[in-house]
Amino acid sequence: MTGKLKGFLAAAAISMGLTAPVAFAQTPGAVPPAPELIQPTEQQIDQYAAAAQQVAMIAAEYQPKLESADSDDQRMQIMQEADEKMVSKVQEGGLSVEDYNGISLAVQQDAQLRQQVERRISTMQ
Repeated sequence: MTGKLKGFLAAAAISMGLTAPVAFAQTPGAVPPAPELIQPTEQQIDQYAAAAQQVAMIAAEYQPKLESADSDDQRMQIMQEADEKMVSKVQEGGLSVEDYNGISLAVQQDAQLRQQVERRISTMQ
């Protein structure tokens, strides 16, 4: 993989972690609880970096589908499908959705943690 692509994927994964924590499977209109800020362990940072990379790839895959959707119902269906895939990838990586979202919040607020995650993602590619 080229250096530019690695950098892009790392940035995309981090930005997804910052702007779009994985949602909970929920009923329409339900508001997910706010994530709690957590200080992740080294293992959780590794798990988060791998999951964030997967979440970013799923988001990139579904973005064109969302943009070309013909109705709000179709958009909701696409978003639910993407959400289910993201949740699955996070859980397959060994994190709960709550932990993933809590780490996302920590990454957003802690520049040093964000750099750690970015380095881990760049070494995975």
